[in-house]
Amino acid sequence: MKTLKISGLLVFVIMNFSSCFLFPDHEPETVTYNFGLSFQDTSGNDLVKGIGLEWWLDSTFISEEQAQSGIVKNDLYVLDIIVSEPCKNWDNKIYNTPGSDVIRPILGMVRYNNGYRYLDNDFSLWVNDCPEAKMLTYKLKCPYVFGDEAVHEFVTYWDIPKVKSSGQTFAKCYRIEFEGNEITPQFSKEKYRSGYYIATIILND
Repeated sequence: MKTLKISGLLVFVIMNFSSCFLFPDHEPETVTYNFGLSFQDTSGNDLVKGIGLEWWLDSTFISEEQAQSGIVKNDLYVLDIIVSEPCKNWDNKIYNTPGSDVIRPILGMVRYNNGYRYLDNDFSLWVNDCPEAKMLTYKLKCPYVFGDEAVHEFVTYWDIPKVKSSGQTFAKCYRIEFEGNEITPQFSKEKYRSGYYIATIILND
């Protein structure tokens, strides 16, 4: 099993994690949480490199390892995202409104211009009739990266700007707690215009 250490460089991404909406006649007000992580060893090697993908967004003439982005194979990880204050419009067990179908969070992979690959997720919540979700707990099991079968938790804290007239706003991550460490994430617009909050995690052998 690998022990964990946080590096000073933080970049909170996590790609295409999940969008959980019903579809009423009018556009719902939603908050989106964009979050991602790079995992490296003490020598700076990219521990996400080579992870299996269901599909990737590049030319069909390149390999999975060369892919710039894609969706991680669902048998390689288990991701849970726990909302601190579930309400009548949200059920933490199904990632959807009560009584609806289960929508599991999706783990994606994006390769940044710095050469490193990030595991990421886009997570969206309705805000109608619910308190602001200012704390999310990401529970990630991924033996390919961590080298064990344990579930590793990342507790994230967010500011919620006022929802705009378009019905969607993007939360701002200002703190991450992981293995007893407090991390200040960095903001990046490398993936989307809306931006991501990303961090780098160093895993010791």
